[in-house]
Amino acid sequence: MTGYVHNVVFTCGATEEAGGLLRLYWGGADTVMCTGTARIDDLVTLCLDHPRPPLP
Repeated sequence: MTGYVHNVVFTCGATEEAGGLLRLYWGGADTVMCTGTARIDDLVTLCLDHPRPPLP
């Protein structure tokens, strides 16, 4: 939640899997490697429907 950029996870990589799934990898507290999955279509929809406001 805190650091150089707040509320951001910097991914270490991503792979596309069958069925339109995206597997994301990121480091956790510099001690573990984490992974999560999301549907690519869902991510695109979220980005289009809920854009972040531009930085000042």
